[in-house]
Amino acid sequence: MKTKSIFLVTLTIIILLVFSSMAIAQPNITGQAGILVDAETGKVLWGQNERDQRAPASITKLVTVLVAIERGNLQDEVTISEYAVDTDGVIVWLNVGEVKTLEDLIYAAMLSSGNDAALAIAEHIGGSVDEFVEMMNRRVRELGAHHTNFMNPTGLSDEGHYSTAYDIALIMRVALENPILKEIMGTQTRAWNGIDWQGNLSNTNLLLLQYEGSLGGKTGNTTEAGRCLVNAVDRDGMRLISVVLGSTQQAIWNDSIRILDYGYNNYHMLKLVDQGDEILQVERSGRVVPVLAGQVGEYLVGINADVSPIRQLKIYDFSLPLREGDTIGSLEFILDGEVIETVELVAGTNVRRTITLLGTYVTITLVFFGVIALILFLKAINTLRKRRNSIYVNRARRSKYGDTRMY
Repeated sequence: MKTKSIFLVTLTIIILLVFSSMAIAQPNITGQAGILVDAETGKVLWGQNERDQRAPASITKLVTVLVAIERGNLQDEVTISEYAVDTDGVIVWLNVGEVKTLEDLIYAAMLSSGNDAALAIAEHIGGSVDEFVEMMNRRVRELGAHHTNFMNPTGLSDEGHYSTAYDIALIMRVALENPILKEIMGTQTRAWNGIDWQGNLSNTNLLLLQYEGSLGGKTGNTTEAGRCLVNAVDRDGMRLISVVLGSTQQAIWNDSIRILDYGYNNYHMLKLVDQGDEILQVERSGRVVPVLAGQVGEYLVGINADVSPIRQLKIYDFSLPLREGDTIGSLEFILDGEVIETVELVAGTNVRRTITLLGTYVTITLVFFGVIALILFLKAINTLRKRRNSIYVNRARRSKYGDTRMY
């Protein structure tokens, strides 16, 4: 019996160790570079050569489309040039002189990765491709992607055209904040009615169908860059971004899935405070004001992490009356000297201004003197009106009977 108990305990320990090692196992990928980032905070959860500069292939079009959406009108009509048509790689068979909306071209560039569509966008927004590429580079610098440089809007191999997995994750965070681009990235198919080709644009990002919670992203593929993919997933309250550069046609999807699985198996959202939790009560003018958390406060942590952030309260200078939901302060959560989350604090109920005898006396006095002032004002107006009427009557009489004054 004792031997059996020892065996069961040993077996339990072994199973726990196995599952524990599975949970923290680093993703093994074929790609040359990769990264996993928390989309909300930008925190890097895993990386491999994530700062290495590499050819990003058609992931470039993520910036092409971002700039086009920010600077253009989706319903603009774009006339296709010979330069846009005369390009290499994947195309959507645009014709010289064909007219498409900017919106159609954006979908063609993102879903089917059409190089001709990307060039047409660049010429329309920038006036020239070179000027548009300058816009792209300025925009990524603004985002903090300082190790990225573009030479074209398509992603075709070009000397000096490079990015990093880290920079691409930065760009993807901003792309997700743009509701139009976010919707486009998550679109699986869209009808296309061109002169030479009619059919459906199909999203080249297969993870939209293969991975639960996928929001979309952008694929890329050139001989120099290999297979590339940036993808975002929203699941279990966590929004994660994965980037893989320099993979193969067979491995790119599994590489991305391994990275994302690592994130969802090893991290979770730690709830710091729930919406509506009473944080404290404060007193104003003799009235008690309940102070509540105005929103949920969460922080992404490792599943085995022991995290105890410090709370720091800030109550603003406010006066009564208050309406329920009025912002009256903030609650900061600080970990290792860094603010990891800030939650608004709101009034938990309507609070009227306290009525005192002195306040009542002052109010009545002001009202009394206000009424007196109004009566005197009306009297003055009435007296003035009577005087004016008397003058008009006298003038009318003199006009009728003549002036009877003696000279």
